[in-house]
Amino acid sequence: MRRIKAVVYGVGSMNSIATRMMLEKGVDIVGALARSPEKVGRDLGEVAGLGFETGVTVEDDPDRVLSSRQADIAVIAVASYMSDMYEHLRRCAEHGVNAVTIAEEALYPWNSSPMATAELDHIARRHGVTLTGTGHQDVYWVNLVSMVLATAHRIETVTGRASWNVDDFGPEVAKDQRVDTSVEDFDRWLAEADRPPSFGRNTLGALVEDLGLSVAAQESTTRPEVAKQRVPSKSLGMTVDTGRVIGFTDVDTVRSHEGVTLTFEMTGRLYLEGEADINDWTVTGEPELRLLNPAVPTGVTTCTQLVNRIPDVINAPPGFITIEKLPRLRYRAFPLGTYVRDGG
Repeated sequence: MRRIKAVVYGVGSMNSIATRMMLEKGVDIVGALARSPEKVGRDLGEVAGLGFETGVTVEDDPDRVLSSRQADIAVIAVASYMSDMYEHLRRCAEHGVNAVTIAEEALYPWNSSPMATAELDHIARRHGVTLTGTGHQDVYWVNLVSMVLATAHRIETVTGRASWNVDDFGPEVAKDQRVDTSVEDFDRWLAEADRPPSFGRNTLGALVEDLGLSVAAQESTTRPEVAKQRVPSKSLGMTVDTGRVIGFTDVDTVRSHEGVTLTFEMTGRLYLEGEADINDWTVTGEPELRLLNPAVPTGVTTCTQLVNRIPDVINAPPGFITIEKLPRLRYRAFPLGTYVRDGG
């Protein structure tokens, strides 16, 4: 069995969990990267809150780390959108290192950032490596839904609804979700901002590709989620007052030439005590179908899917390979190197 060598690229809340999981699944971590001066120079185990030292020092020079550690893969958790991810992914590819990321747009960026994705695909092919986006949506919003759809004879509509707690993903994500802004400021931002694509657009793009459909029309709307009572935020270290924004909901709809309409409503906001993430999909047609996960640990499953995808990414052909082209995600009972094919 070969051992996988990985670089932890970004040591925030998600990659701290992923670091523990990789170590427990027999991955050799040969480098760690962060931007924060408070993290650089410290042991990865200390920064990730593992309770023990790993012997890996957190550094801030990606080119030096990627060029000198003979890593098989970089596990990236630094940003959500392709505009922010491009340089990180390009750098990995040019150093001949496979990369897997939980950047939400990277799940299926061909419809939202086609030029950047095509450029990265070309660079990855040239250097013989694979770039892939995964995360919670891999199974719960795409592959699990696709398997349910495979039990239909005829599909008319597919309607999904999901929610996630912004507090599970750190302060930067909370700020991206406009937490603690006024409704007026939110409306102004929505009207003026050159917004990146919603995560739902990429999810529906992957589903449309997987179903073999073609897009006739698509639309997106957004509404703020407003606090009906004071809501604490652990990630921001504050309490949001009644009447202020605690996140927002994106609603994306795709109408296909084949007559199937897909809609996905995704809410990212602060939760009150006792609330939980949901994943709820309804299918009309023959027969009527429903997939419901009433309490999903989205933060943890983001990390488990990131880690469990590592062998698939190493085994995949070169290029920007999206998840509908990868094998069905599987539980990994043994060290991850067990699942890497010869030549992977």
